[in-house]
Amino acid sequence: MKIRVQSNYDRKTDEDIFGIGIMLDGGRTYCKYPLGHQSYKTYSEAENAKNEVLQILRNGGSISYGINGSTGINKSEYVKIENSKINRNEKK
Repeated sequence: MKIRVQSNYDRKTDEDIFGIGIMLDGGRTYCKYPLGHQSYKTYSEAENAKNEVLQILRNGGSISYGINGSTGINKSEYVKIENSKINRNEKK
């Protein structure tokens, strides 16, 4: 799995913003976009968020897809990053 910072354009505010894209193992494109990580004002903010997401995934976190599951390995979609430690604490 690879993660990178991507430049996006916000049509509502007419400005360039930065977001995170994830390429799954075996994929060819950065097409999974974590919710809440798509509207950073500066590249450095997005880079810090990228490192945090990478740490969550390395420490047992997971990518959660919608109710219908994933659209496919190279298909664009928004995903949710779930930290397994937080989820265990919420259930108690």
